Amino acid sequence: MSLAVIKTNRNVVQQLQNAISDNRISHAYLFTGPDEIRKRIGFEFAKALLCEESKDDACDVCISCRKMMHGNHEDFFTTQKSGASIRKDEVLGIIERLSYKPFGKRNIAIIDDADAMTVEAQNKLLKTLEEPPGRSVILLLAERKQALLPTVLSRCVQFMLSEDITISAEAMETGSLLINQCMNKQPFYKRLETVAPYLADRACSLELLDAVSDQLREDLIAAVEGKQYARIESIRVAVKQVEQAKLSLRSGHNISYAMKRLCLLFDRDITEETV
Repeated sequence: MSLAVIKTNRNVVQQLQNAISDNRISHAYLFTGPDEIRKRIGFEFAKALLCEESKDDACDVCISCRKMMHGNHEDFFTTQKSGASIRKDEVLGIIERLSYKPFGKRNIAIIDDADAMTVEAQNKLLKTLEEPPGRSVILLLAERKQALLPTVLSRCVQFMLSEDITISAEAMETGSLLINQCMNKQPFYKRLETVAPYLADRACSLELLDAVSDQLREDLIAAVEGKQYARIESIRVAVKQVEQAKLSLRSGHNISYAMKRLCLLFDRDITEETV
């Protein structure tokens, strides 16, 4: 697995990949959110930072990536609460490990359940956050940042992560079909036939919208990388339409009306001259 295949929190993932490719790595990050997603993004980001081959992600095939996946990378270490809290001695152990010269490009420490650190433990960590040894990177993973000292927060690049979204294969397939129909200017009634099975249930309609949004964001990344400027603008307009449809559905508005608007994706003609 790598950052690229994480389907949720795409804006955060893209920022992390850009930071790696531009060599703009901070010494400390805070990922706040649900347990599973913060662990996944934190680990994949650490793996990408240590990767020996890829310029903006983990390749999953180099020696470093394989060590990470097998849990025996000498430059990566982690801790989490044992019991109710993370105490001073556990933080001091992390600080000591960070002081060692890395075998590779950098040392990386993950402190999961960082919001469980005692005040004394957080104060011990502060100096290292201010003056990290060498090219060390500290990743703090927490469910809620309110339990962390303001001085700790101010020394971290912060990301708020949203709940993981499970999208069915059927919704993904339908979303991809609808986008292709819209891009190829197929008749409106054809597009409506595609979304018709989702019109009877609000939750199903929202799942389809999530699938369309997910695909559009992947298309946008590809368009940016390919410098397809007209396509970039067209996709951005479509993304806004999807977000408006989501807001409409969540506000209790008519399902049919919101989904019919979705069928108008890409109907605005955009050329290089209009960008």
